[in-house]
Amino acid sequence: MVYKVKSHVAGQVWKTVAKEGDQLAADEVIAIIECMKMEIPVVAPVAGMLVELCVAEEDLVAEDQDIAVLRGV
Repeated sequence: MVYKVKSHVAGQVWKTVAKEGDQLAADEVIAIIECMKMEIPVVAPVAGMLVELCVAEEDLVAEDQDIAVLRGV
C-alpha cells in the first residue's frame, strides 16, 4: 500500500533525514520542519520504503502538504 506523508504544520524544512530508497521503520523520522523556532519531526506512519521525497532542505511547506511517498510492507 502507498502512503502520502503530510506535514502537520506550516514551516520550513530544516533537515531531510531519510533519502529515496531508504527502508524505514514505523515512526522513523523522514524530515524535520522548523515552525516558530520549534523542530517538528515528520515520521513514517508505517514501516516501508521511501519511494519519493517531495521536499528539499529550506523549502517552505504548508500544513497538509505532501512531504514524502512511502510504500508500506
